[in-house]
Amino acid sequence: MSQNRWATYSGQQLAASFALEADAFGAIAMSPGFENLLTQYNDYDSLLKALNNDPNRRRSVDTLLSKNGIIDTAIPTQELAQIFCQAQIAACAELFNGWRINSAQLSREGVLALVKQGSDGLINIPAIPVDTQPDQYSESQRQLLNGVNVIQNIDTVRIMQVLKLLGLITSHADEIHQLSLGVGNGYRDLFGIHLTPRITRERDASSTNFYFETIERRAAHTVLIDNDPVYKSHFDTLNKEEGGRVLALNTDADMAFKILEVEQKDNNLMRRNMVACLRLDHRMIPDGEPFLRSTRKVIDEKADLIMTIGAGNNLEEFEGRLKCFDDLFSILTERQLKPIRILLHGKGSAAEQRNRPNFGQLAYASYQILYCKLDRARLE
Repeated sequence: MSQNRWATYSGQQLAASFALEADAFGAIAMSPGFENLLTQYNDYDSLLKALNNDPNRRRSVDTLLSKNGIIDTAIPTQELAQIFCQAQIAACAELFNGWRINSAQLSREGVLALVKQGSDGLINIPAIPVDTQPDQYSESQRQLLNGVNVIQNIDTVRIMQVLKLLGLITSHADEIHQLSLGVGNGYRDLFGIHLTPRITRERDASSTNFYFETIERRAAHTVLIDNDPVYKSHFDTLNKEEGGRVLALNTDADMAFKILEVEQKDNNLMRRNMVACLRLDHRMIPDGEPFLRSTRKVIDEKADLIMTIGAGNNLEEFEGRLKCFDDLFSILTERQLKPIRILLHGKGSAAEQRNRPNFGQLAYASYQILYCKLDRARLE
């Protein structure tokens, strides 16, 4: 769903999305030893390090990654199911951010009841008319938009933690010089990508509670690109208030790449070591070769490429996104860059795939992830 289409997302739909994410968490909570698993999220960086340094687990992950670069969640192995359960817990640290949940409520019924209670204020908020400018939103519309930011972050956290749990992304936020394309308001690219979950167990004489939170981290520097004129004022504000850490370009990608080249040459802006295109609009990349050539000019010797696609506004758009990923995957494979493509939907025709997201709902879910460790020399 494109950024302006989020304006058609009602409070009732948002509450249903929160309930779906909570139900997935509640299903995991029924597993034996769940509370002990939650305690490992008190120090998530250490958890990642321990998991990725475990030789047995590393072998299992290497096996997952070795199957022609395609990981299909429609037929999950035990290792893959475990990774997505861990990622869902991480994502729900954002869903429950700031909440204390009693251990007695860690069940499907318990967390659904909590989320329903927390969503009561959203249920009756109607969808925001598409032509309403962000600076004209009412208080209730801003509340709805904040909820949309949260549901987008939940999906983004899930995606990023899958990549980290697979050992594909290892950089810390303060080491990242990021380029993000098609960012909308930029919220998930500035914040969602780098959110770190933390879940703390708190005990007293009579009960055990778990405190959920997400720690905001920021990249060392981020370049944001989106050509929708609705964001011009917002981008101007970002450049004014965040000028040392953000360069927000409200223009087409081709022009933005040229501006970025000049900034790197004349103003010592660092080359990018992460390129993100979350919920990619395929029309932004009509041909993969020119896009990768432009990317090559602004990246460091190595860079993480992270792309996702959503459902699009209709089947034709979804098919366009699939074709775009087909093209990019083929080019990157030909360059011997070993891309990884993770399928997050059911099998069947494109229409059937679009109607079967394995995680979340059609309106906000990522359907596929394309990851590649770019090597500038191989993009020549």
